[in-house]
Parts: sequence; C-alpha cells; structure tokens
Amino acid sequence: MNNMLAALDKKVQESMLNNFGKENYDEYRFGKYTPPQIGLLRRIKNLLVRPKQAKFDVAKHSLITKYGDRLSLFYDNVDDNSKQLIIDLLAYRILGYTKVKLPLSNKDYWKLFEKVKPLLNENDTINPKFLHFLLKRGKLNSIGYNIDFYFTEAGIVTDFILEQYAYKHKNEYVVVAEKGDVVLDIGGCWGDTALYFADKVSDTGKVYSFEFIPGNIELHNMNTSLNPHLKKQIALIENPVSDISNQEIYYRDNGPASRLSLTPFDGQTGLTQTISIDDFVAKNNIEKIDFIKMDIEGAEPMALKGAINTIKTFKPKLAIAIYHSMDDFVNIPEWILSLGLGYKLHVGHYKIHAEETILFAIQS
Repeated sequence: MNNMLAALDKKVQESMLNNFGKENYDEYRFGKYTPPQIGLLRRIKNLLVRPKQAKFDVAKHSLITKYGDRLSLFYDNVDDNSKQLIIDLLAYRILGYTKVKLPLSNKDYWKLFEKVKPLLNENDTINPKFLHFLLKRGKLNSIGYNIDFYFTEAGIVTDFILEQYAYKHKNEYVVVAEKGDVVLDIGGCWGDTALYFADKVSDTGKVYSFEFIPGNIELHNMNTSLNPHLKKQIALIENPVSDISNQEIYYRDNGPASRLSLTPFDGQTGLTQTISIDDFVAKNNIEKIDFIKMDIEGAEPMALKGAINTIKTFKPKLAIAIYHSMDDFVNIPEWILSLGLGYKLHVGHYKIHAEETILFAIQS
C-alpha cells in the first residue's frame, strides 16, 4: 500500500489550503451554486491556522482503514495515467470540491458546453420529470454523429464528445466499441448510449440495450425511432439485469433515480423480472459478445456475477461504472482481476465531481 498511500498523502497535503468555489461546482448536475456557510468562529480559526498545522492524517481516514489493501491492488494494476486519476478521485472524496479539482475542471471543459448549445432546439423540449433536467431536441452531425434525439447539454458532452464509454490515451482509442462489434448496453435509460454504440458498430454490428423503467423506455423508443438508420441495429430488452433470472423486482418509476426492491413497498408503480446476461446470451444463441457497458446504479456487481460465463467465453471489452459506492470502486476491479483472464485495467472519469468513473478492461 506504500506507493498509493504516499501518492495520496502528497495530493491531500498539497490540496489542504485550496479554496475553490463556483468554478469547481457543476450547476448542470446539482443546480444553482450556493457558497458554503461557515460560522464566525470557523472563519477566525481558518485565518489563524498556519500551513504546517493543516497536516491531514490520510492513513487514518476511513477510505484507507477500510479499503486500503483493495485500493492498493487496484492502483498497482492500472496504467500510470489511471494511477494518478485514482489518487485525484480519492483526494476529492476525502476533501471535496472546495479543495480538489479533478482533471476536467478547467475552461476547456466548459467550452464544450458552449459548443453543444447551438446544436439544441430550446423550443423543442421534453421534461423527463427527473431533478431539474430538461431534454432538448438536438442533431449531432456537426460533431461527427448522424444522430437526432432529445438529450441534455451535459449528456452530449459526456457521452459523445468526451466519450464516456471509450478509453483514450493521447487521443488514441485504447478501449472502444468498433465496427461489427456486438455490444451489451446495460442501463439504456433514454437511448443515448444505445445510439452512441449503434453509430460506433455500424450496420454490421448489434446493440442489445437493457432498460426496464417505463418512463425511460418511452424516451428510449422515442429517441431511437428518430434514427431509423440506427434503430435497426438496436434491440431493447425490457428486463433488469442481475445475477439470476426470473427474480421479481418491484419498482417506483422515477427515471434514472427509480427505486427498486425485492419486496412490495408503498408507492411502487410496477413489477418486473430480472434476467442474467449468461441466460440471455444462451437463450438467444448469441455467437459473440465484443463489448459490455454497465451503468445500473450500483447493481453492477450482481450483473457481472450473472455474466461470468459470457465474460470467460468471449473475453469482451468492458466499460463498467464504479462510482456508485466505494465498495464498487474497489470490489469490481478486484473481481475482474480474480478471473485470471489477462485483462488490462484503465480508469476514466468524465465529470468535475465524483460521478461518472468508468473502469475499462481489455485483454492484454
């Protein structure tokens, strides 16, 4: 753990005296910025504290005492750029946005939003009834995609410009869905990633997009129907993905923030059944799987467990969300390494806050 801990300690100590504000806050995600309220006594204390008194004992932080060994395993099995990103992400989780800037937090990042705004029709919108989001009709031809759909500025920046589900090094693709690939898009939501992957794999590929929340399905179908040249490559599977099939799941439809439960609960709006990837692949006689993307709000470990035979058989490229919890952050890399399939790991992060960390894996 020594190398990782030393790097993290250095980052934390260097960040302690920072005092970032609105420039390091994402109003697209969290709404209007409100400066943190600090009491008078705290302000006086902050003025009196000298730099040498700001020493923070990283080794005693709960992230290290609870996850240290697994974090070290993760850190030791990624490339150098990913090592630095892991340190940045951990420091951000420890100190927060007022002390730590993640790699994308710069003027160039916000310029991407200005680039996207002219692509969207402010008078043609849909309210997904999720947080403060508003979906606007947009055409992406000018940024290299023949796609017409309803989406957000931030989503277009993340999915289509930064390419959240493709890992790059020095602007060269390392892990990416390619022409002819068969892709599992697990967590299809509003159809944006299904369209992204369909564009990547072209008409010789196939995208199986998994989404089961009715409100999301309605928007998914609307968006894919606006793109008939891509829709023919997309199959929508209306089941949640888990480790076993045919397990009943109760849910309350609230878009990307829908509530799920194995037992009935007040306010539920529907009932569905799970499917495992291994069962899905076997039942449909799918001859190859080239790429698996998962972003399913913390259910990734169970979905991976139910895909173990598929992964062992086809050794697909992987793009798995690991930001929903620290358990996911350390356990998913450990699980992939434990398979002994020769996967090389990379880490990407696509926001200026703690969300949207993707673990990429590709056979070395």
